Amino acid sequence: MTFYRVLLLLYPAAFRAQYGEEFCALFARRMHDASSRFAFTLLWLETLIDVPLTAAQIHWDILLQDLRYTRRVLRRSPGFAITAITVTALGIGATTAAYTVTDHVLLRPLPFPDSDRLVKLWEDMSPGNYKEMEPSPANYRDWKRMNKSFSAMVASTGLSVSMVGVGQPEQIEGASVTTDLFPMLGAQPLLGRLFVPEDDRPGATGNCSA
Repeated sequence: MTFYRVLLLLYPAAFRAQYGEEFCALFARRMHDASSRFAFTLLWLETLIDVPLTAAQIHWDILLQDLRYTRRVLRRSPGFAITAITVTALGIGATTAAYTVTDHVLLRPLPFPDSDRLVKLWEDMSPGNYKEMEPSPANYRDWKRMNKSFSAMVASTGLSVSMVGVGQPEQIEGASVTTDLFPMLGAQPLLGRLFVPEDDRPGATGNCSA
């Protein structure tokens, strides 16, 4: 009977409170009347199929009753209906936006091989009230030269430029990176070639900081 009572949890709470004991008594009587092992097995098979189907139907009926009641209430109070729909739409929109941001920032891995091994290094300038500060080029070169903890070390910084030509100028957001960034990330260009060490010097034709 314990398993049968667990099955009854599929029914709505109000339905269980009203008919639960009656169902248990009826099932106990049917178990007692089972004349053979086959009849006992058949009873359980019937119960395992009937209870989920009946519970789903009852949940559906209750949902339809709630929807009909809600529709009647909203028809009688159009102002309340508009307010309720607006608040619901705003809530759904805010929840969707929050989940989208959370999914892209916290849940989805970065689109690179071994992205969980990527770390960002900062220079600690706490005495100057800058706990996280980008290292100077000289410090970066020293870190890279003395590095024994990381398989690769690269540098990058944000870059914003204005593209002019025909029509209005456009603001282009990009980044200035060292040439070994893309090999470290395992990324390949869709067109053209990767940067080479010769590009990473002032005045180079393919300088990645240009």
